[in-house]
Amino acid sequence: MADEIEALAVYGTLAPGEKNHWVLSRIGGEWCTGTVRGYTFEITWGVAEGYEGFVADESGGLVQVAVLRSSQLANRWREIDDFEGAGYERRSVDVTLGSGAVVAAQIYVALTDS
Repeated sequence: MADEIEALAVYGTLAPGEKNHWVLSRIGGEWCTGTVRGYTFEITWGVAEGYEGFVADESGGLVQVAVLRSSQLANRWREIDDFEGAGYERRSVDVTLGSGAVVAAQIYVALTDS
């Protein structure tokens, strides 16, 4: 049985070339680009202050994301969840890839009531 390919969409410091990409760089897989519906904003509270947050909103604009597709994500979710911390929650979202294909991916949304 083949390993299941999972996907993680990132919009901030976990993206390739950004300062916290090291968290994901150890996970094998393929990167591609895509968009999700919602909006981003600067977090102004708690330990995530100064970082970017995302809110999923089907009536929102298109937010550019980098998408990691990997069979190794299933073994790394806890580690990534711990890194993101209590100010973010991992949720499922549809991502439209640059190819036009739509895939399900996990994304970290900011908890706005923190």
